[in-house]
Amino acid sequence: METEIQSKIEKRGMIISRIPEWAKEVIKTTAESEHSDDYGACIAQFIRDANEYRILKDKFFNNDMNLKLILDGPSKPEEKEEGIRFANGKKLNNNGGKHE
Repeated sequence: METEIQSKIEKRGMIISRIPEWAKEVIKTTAESEHSDDYGACIAQFIRDANEYRILKDKFFNNDMNLKLILDGPSKPEEKEEGIRFANGKKLNNNGGKHE
């Protein structure tokens, strides 16, 4: 025998329990602002976005996207200075400990 709540679930959707409060708030506010208060559409969009992110992350880490990273900076490597430079700008050379 089907109870009243079971018939409502069959007609209108599902009940999800044990969702953290922070997640409920994210779903509610996002559904209100972007999905005309439709929680189902909001959750479906979150799942599509998560799947897309997972696929892109896998492609990125497997280098399937064939990306080349370009770092801003000098075009040729800097020459390494001899000695030690202090925070005040003075330099300690290897020539007997004299400062410049």
